[in-house]
This record gives sequence, C-alpha cells and structure tokens, in this order.
Amino acid sequence: MDRRAIEKAAGSLIDARRTGRLIDALPADCSPASADDAHAIQTAVVAALGESVGGWKVAAPIDGKLVRGAILRSRIFNSPARVKAADMGMLGVEAEIAFQVDRALGPRARDYSRDEVAGSVTAFAAIEIVDSRFKSYKDASLLDRSADFVSNGGFVRGALRPDWRNFDLAKIEVTLAIGGREIARKTGGHPTGDPLLPLLALANDLRSGGGIPLGAVVTTGTYTGLNFAKPGQTVAASFTGFGAAEVRFEA
Repeated sequence: MDRRAIEKAAGSLIDARRTGRLIDALPADCSPASADDAHAIQTAVVAALGESVGGWKVAAPIDGKLVRGAILRSRIFNSPARVKAADMGMLGVEAEIAFQVDRALGPRARDYSRDEVAGSVTAFAAIEIVDSRFKSYKDASLLDRSADFVSNGGFVRGALRPDWRNFDLAKIEVTLAIGGREIARKTGGHPTGDPLLPLLALANDLRSGGGIPLGAVVTTGTYTGLNFAKPGQTVAASFTGFGAAEVRFEA
C-alpha cells in the first residue's frame, strides 16, 4: 500500500472521528489488503490526530498475520470511569483481563518465552469500549475495521493485581452487568483460554520493530462477548476474587 493510499484511508477515518459522520467503507482505492496495511493506516491516524499510543488490543490473525489495534492514550480511563456517551457512539462493551507492561519487552532477535512475558507484566480487570467509524459495524470488512483501531473506542482499567499468577485465568468466573442488570455470567470463556497467549504473540510480533514499551497496556480478548449499553447506564465487569472495572456513560 503506497503512502498516498494510506493517507487517504487515514483521512476518511479522521474525518469520521472529528465530524461524527460515519462512512460505509474505506474507498476502494485505499482499502487495506492486509494486516500490515491496516497497521500502517492506524499509525497515520494516530499521527494526524496528534495522539500517542498507550497500548494495544490483540485480535485474531488475518491470513496468519497478528492483528493489533491501537489504544489511544487519551482514551484510557481509570475505573470507576465517567465517559460521555456521545464520544463512544456504539457503546459496545466487553469484559476483559488486560496487562500492564512493567518491564519493557523490547526489540531483540529471539522469541520471548511465556515465562519471560509473564514475569514482565501485571494483570488487571478491564472493560474495552467498542466503537466504529462505519455506519454498520457488522457489515464493514474485517480489514477496514482493523484499520479503525480494530474498533477500539476506549479502555477502562481496574486496579492492578500483583498476585495475578495465582489465578487460573482460563477458568475464572466473570459477570457483566449493564444498568444494574446482569447480562452475562460465565466461567472462563476467553477465546484463547489463556489471556496471556495473545500478549506473548504480540511481544514476538513487535520484537522485530519497536517492541512493547514500559507502561503500555495490552488487552487480549473478551470473556463475555460484545454487548451494548445506553446513555446514562453504568457497566460493571467483575472477575470473582480477582477484580472489577466500571464505567458510566453520561448522557
């Protein structure tokens, strides 16, 4: 994908962010054809917005290539958070366990091991806020959504859990409540079983580039699927015995 196409695609997404006018799809002459194209568009959007990346969400691979979505530093909130509903159009919510990088996972020639990554991070409960610059989230192509930060709108972080290694995160109980009503209750349910595995994959994907810096957050998938809130509602994600995160969408 050439620079002109990357900048055109980024311009379409930036305009949608700034004006609130959602788009059907990225123009055919600048729609990403690969995960690398989508990542390049993300980078251009971050730069044009004058933002910085505070972390990433890790998504399922496309054609064998790991997909990551940038989480803007300005869109990371501490729980209990209060967020304007108008700033998060879809109000999609997902209960997740995420990780803070306490020791940089920097560039290097050899792969990181699971133990190395586990020893470099601290886990915590989180809520990912899902949003989209496309009129129809479900009808937008996977690569177009990938270019749009993999539909990340924001991220709510709970308290760090330094003893997280004592928990079986593949079998932990989780509940998601929206507006005071329990929407989901599950035991386990992470798409890879072990939520650390996507972080390990990201560390090894980025080790040939800039790596993952100190302080970055990485979230690796929903335990409860994608659900939707309404303006004025409070969303609470709770992992039994482990931690919780909460956000209120102010009308």
